[in-house]
Amino acid sequence: MASRSVSKLVGSATVASLFLATVATGQSRLDVASATAAFDQAHSLCQADEARTWGVTLCGPMLIADPATRAFVSNMDGLDMPLERKGAVFEGRLPDSVPIANTAVRWNGRVWTMLMAPVTTDEPARSILLMHEAWHRVQDQIGLTAANADQPQLATEAGRVSLRLELRALAAALDATDPGQRRQAIEDALTFRAWRYVRFPQAQAAEDTMERHEGIAEYTGRHLSRDDQMTAHLVEHLGRGDRVRQYARSFAYFTGPAYGVLLDSASPDWKVAWDRNEGLPQMLARALGLEIASDDGAFAAAGARYQAATIQAEEAAKAVEQAARIAALRAGLVDGPVLVAPVTGASFSFDPNRVTPLDSLGTVDGVIRAAADWGVLNVEKDGLLSTDWSRLTVAYAGATRTEEGLRGDGWALTLNPEWEATPGARDGDWTIRRREPAAP
Repeated sequence: MASRSVSKLVGSATVASLFLATVATGQSRLDVASATAAFDQAHSLCQADEARTWGVTLCGPMLIADPATRAFVSNMDGLDMPLERKGAVFEGRLPDSVPIANTAVRWNGRVWTMLMAPVTTDEPARSILLMHEAWHRVQDQIGLTAANADQPQLATEAGRVSLRLELRALAAALDATDPGQRRQAIEDALTFRAWRYVRFPQAQAAEDTMERHEGIAEYTGRHLSRDDQMTAHLVEHLGRGDRVRQYARSFAYFTGPAYGVLLDSASPDWKVAWDRNEGLPQMLARALGLEIASDDGAFAAAGARYQAATIQAEEAAKAVEQAARIAALRAGLVDGPVLVAPVTGASFSFDPNRVTPLDSLGTVDGVIRAAADWGVLNVEKDGLLSTDWSRLTVAYAGATRTEEGLRGDGWALTLNPEWEATPGARDGDWTIRRREPAAP
């Protein structure tokens, strides 16, 4: 079964965004005809934009890769090493060090838009995906450098309640035909967010960061999709967001496009005037001349319009479940014996819908893959990625040696020949180090 994920990857040390779908090993999903059709569609969409949206064209190097075989088809030749030409396209195989995902990736002398095979044929999802990922390839050029920020507030009961209310208010604003009703719904959405920021002072900078990164990518995908029902489909998208189990790395895919589309109406030249430091919600409030309250009374009054009592009851029950999950994660990934992989400068892919913040320790990813100098750590069951992205930790209990490296409960480590697993700082812990040269 395919799973939608997000991967963070550009070159080996930078962070960009992408959707990732994993497929069963050995099952080929790539053919030249379908890849060529995707290249042609992407070119048509970005050509229609004529660089109006961001001042640069989104057309450029693109490749589609099969995660089962690592084979790919590209629309351009490589620069550092030539690829095999097949008609109007090129073919090759990606090295194991390059995670395969929907992303932007620096490889073979170019920055590519990478897409997973098979590329969906459903519309408007296909057009959105093509332009979302094409934007990630150029984001550095327009002053929106790839970035990551943890969102522990969105794993709390208060954070989730306020975000779900915000999503409902954004949907109401987009759906409104009366200007007064739209203005009220926007004010409500901003009230829910302002209330959250009072309780979690670090949240504003963190959320702004991810909305500038993933939110703007998703906005661009929808804006350039040439979807005649774009607003209606965005409202449906926000409705799905109201049912997401984990928001820590997925929230901006919902809020970002909503604020972008509302800004298009409130301040059509916002992208030109934007200094890149101001958050999307703050720009929208300023464009509409709104003074936003953040007190409990304003929150309660606005919440009554979006069934806040129901959301609060649901989230209270989820908070009990979340506390039990966090306790279990701590037992396995903090208190028990662990393998700690050094991942500074590594490339990652992970599922944004399976991310659990673990206080100041980082985030636990239900699925994550890290590729580094030492090899590849593929986690299918809970890996703790430190806040600074320097360490990836998995539970070591029950791990066994394999020809490739190590295998544990829900993870597999493949080591390159010059690296080895060695005892860590604590009794029972392990880490990865380069082998000492043999004595002469």
